[in-house]
Amino acid sequence: MISKEDNETLTRIEAGSVMGDLMRCYWTPVMLVSEIPENDAAPVRVRVFGEDLVAFRDSSGRVGLLGEQCPHRAASLALGVNEQGGLRCLYHGWKYGVDGSCLDIPTESEGSSMCKRVKAKSYPVREAGGMVWAFMGKPERQPVFPDFEWFNLPAAQCAAFKVLGECNYAQLLEGAIDTAHAGVLHRRGPWGSKFPGQVWENNFRAKLDVEHTAYGFRYAGIRKLDETSSNARVTAVVYPNITLIPSEGGISKTRRLVNAFVPRDDESTWVFQFVFDRELPVDVAYRIEEGGLWVDEKFRKLSNRDNWYRQDRKGNKDGPMSGIRGILVQDHAVGETQGRILDRSKEFLGTSDLAVGMWRRSLLMAARALHDSGTPPPGTYGNIAFSKIRAEATHLGPNESWKTKLPLPEGLVLERESA
Repeated sequence: MISKEDNETLTRIEAGSVMGDLMRCYWTPVMLVSEIPENDAAPVRVRVFGEDLVAFRDSSGRVGLLGEQCPHRAASLALGVNEQGGLRCLYHGWKYGVDGSCLDIPTESEGSSMCKRVKAKSYPVREAGGMVWAFMGKPERQPVFPDFEWFNLPAAQCAAFKVLGECNYAQLLEGAIDTAHAGVLHRRGPWGSKFPGQVWENNFRAKLDVEHTAYGFRYAGIRKLDETSSNARVTAVVYPNITLIPSEGGISKTRRLVNAFVPRDDESTWVFQFVFDRELPVDVAYRIEEGGLWVDEKFRKLSNRDNWYRQDRKGNKDGPMSGIRGILVQDHAVGETQGRILDRSKEFLGTSDLAVGMWRRSLLMAARALHDSGTPPPGTYGNIAFSKIRAEATHLGPNESWKTKLPLPEGLVLERESA
């Protein structure tokens, strides 16, 4: 467990908070590219890190991310007209470009210099992997944009999803880090049944081993297969809020799952999922069914706390033990029912929680170092080879090390010297 003070620091992410300032040091996904597919289309409201924003694609195809309130009289720019290279406020016609610059004030006298003195709040954005990414921190802290592997795959080999999580980001993120729950929560049949080929459903007692990296850390859940061999399932945790999870068997051995847990505000989370395959097209329909990624027009799950996640008590006799359809829905059910913000001071942690504890401590240390002395957080400096980050599973022979069999590539090894 952690103290109430640490829990407060970990979970509060709005502007000016210790953790909020840390989160803003990284590029973060804020919306799907598919939400703004056309030039000069209607603007879209976006809420991230407790801020109300508006996104639009201008006449040239550039994406803008502005503060929702017009700098003039604070009317919502989400009501505005997107045309001829900018977003025009409905109230008095003030018009803004994608960088927040004021392009036109039709209510001022000709020759007025007011446009030069007005600027809307704006954030730099990039499009990659089917997502719009933004940097919402101080300009002097802007890091290099991460060149993740899936950004460069053909469109058919990468699919992006967005789902609303109705609790604090840390609860859902900790579930993704935690390898121990997979064989229980996601169990495909009744307790006691056996599943050939899926070691985590047959062996719950994984030995956890952590390795710090330039991007955060990776860790292996090591499970014995027999007296001489083991399975190592390696999860990568990219600071502050991204996880890469391996796939073993199933629809494709080369498929990988990436989750980004982006705080919408203190009590809700945008869960962005990237499913990519290095060799095969992604079966989107299969992933929606597998994950339970059925959402409404506001990205809220159709299986949610209001209908108790459509849990089927009869179905768990011959289907998933949870009686809940969809891996993501199962994860959200246990995360959301912890409460809007979990009080971690009341927990009883075990050895299976090693990686969760590591993430908490590391993030708290980094956030306080940034706040107290301006120390750049991990993953925001140096020549990090983000494209080489991997989540893998491998077979280990007698006395074989997972770190030796899956060595960290150059560009991912942690340099102990400060930036």
